[in-house]
Amino acid sequence: MSDVARWARAVADGPVENCGWPAEYLHQARQIPLGPIADPLDSEQPLLPVDPNYLFFAGIDRLTRHLVAGLTVASSNGVSEVGGAVHRDYRAQGYGNEMLDMVCALVHRHFGIARLVAGCEATNVASQRWLAKSGFVPASGPPTHTLPNGRVIQALWWDRVDHDPELRCRRPRPRPRRRLFNRR
Repeated sequence: MSDVARWARAVADGPVENCGWPAEYLHQARQIPLGPIADPLDSEQPLLPVDPNYLFFAGIDRLTRHLVAGLTVASSNGVSEVGGAVHRDYRAQGYGNEMLDMVCALVHRHFGIARLVAGCEATNVASQRWLAKSGFVPASGPPTHTLPNGRVIQALWWDRVDHDPELRCRRPRPRPRRRLFNRR
């Protein structure tokens, strides 16, 4: 959840402020300090989803430990919708495509979700290219979409289907800590 909060803070500073998050959420996010993300191997806290119907994936620069991108997969009523953004400082460098490909592979091959749906603004050509590069194809859907902040957009819908998904993760479990050095 701390990664979600830090991603909200990074977004609150403007790179994707038009995503439609409510103003009060953006205000709260601005109170969270920015900075490097702690290495999860240095933490005793297990990496477990808080809500199994909402998965958050943080793309973190290995050298600086700063957030590069954030992607979510929210599932309800049998539909799993993927969404996210790349921080403005890391756009057009391939990070977004790499991350979306990895998240789709995990969702299809680890969580057993066969179909992913994504929506974007009809005028957002960059998002359309991003989705197409990761195997999404245009799909039918409502012509408009109301964002959480009340803004109504002209929407385009996309989906990606894996006809042979695998469910490998039946229940989230804490990972054992990895030892980097043998200690005597």
